[in-house]
Amino acid sequence: MESSRKQRWRQLQSVFEPGFKQMLLISLLLHLLVPVLYYAPFFPQRDIRKPPVYRVNLVNKPVKNPQAGRPEAVAEKKKPEAKPAPKPEPKPLPPSPKPVAPKPEPVKPKPVPVKPKPEPQPEPKAVAKKPEVKPAPVPAPEPVKTGPTKAQESALEKRLREIREAQEKKAQETARKDRLAALKAAAVAESAKKSPIADAPVGMIGGKGDEEGVSAVAFVQEFIQQQWSFSKYQAAGNPQAEVKLFYSTDGELLHYKFLKKSGNEAFDDSLIRAITKSRQLPQALPEAMEFHIFFNLKDMLDRR
Repeated sequence: MESSRKQRWRQLQSVFEPGFKQMLLISLLLHLLVPVLYYAPFFPQRDIRKPPVYRVNLVNKPVKNPQAGRPEAVAEKKKPEAKPAPKPEPKPLPPSPKPVAPKPEPVKPKPVPVKPKPEPQPEPKAVAKKPEVKPAPVPAPEPVKTGPTKAQESALEKRLREIREAQEKKAQETARKDRLAALKAAAVAESAKKSPIADAPVGMIGGKGDEEGVSAVAFVQEFIQQQWSFSKYQAAGNPQAEVKLFYSTDGELLHYKFLKKSGNEAFDDSLIRAITKSRQLPQALPEAMEFHIFFNLKDMLDRR
């Protein structure tokens, strides 16, 4: 039996071409590499590094290239240079007194002769006057009623509409200015509660620019953080979300979208409420800017 099996195996080996085993091994390896190459990316994805979180004083100005310093410090207000007092001008000498002319002697009035009174003459008799004939009254013509034309009415409506639009625009601008003033006052009040680092320049840790101020992205993140309200007992673990925000030069929020939600609905809803309250920044930005911000529950709770 064993000899017959060996003979059959030798017959099979003689049938295969030389190098068949190597081809079979290469085919097997290729079949294993195909799914690996299909699911593995050709280029590794670049991880976005999360910037460090700083406490920022919102009184400071947001800039593009902040200098090295502390974002929670307060810029010293430059005192206006004292202008030298003007030298007093010499007073002019009083004019020399003019010679006074002597007063003339009073002239005595001459006596006026008294005229005799005329004798009273008898009054003339009154002549009877004929009664005057009054003319018959002429009836006054009835006034012609004239109303405004359609053209005048349309012009009046147009003028009233323009006045209303101007008043509404003025009211909106006043409300916007009041809102900005309230935000600035709130930022000043918030900064007064925290003791800034004394004798520290305003800037960012590791800043390499030449502008006095804080990073614009740190400023926006701090302002949204101050509008945020959330309890640590509402979320388990440490949820984190990525949001992209677009602000105009005036500090108005134009658009925002979540690049990645945290997976915790309560935490994401709290971020949406905070972003909605941050539609207007208390200060203007250097230019229209786009921000990519990470909101991490642990970092946000530590900054309270």
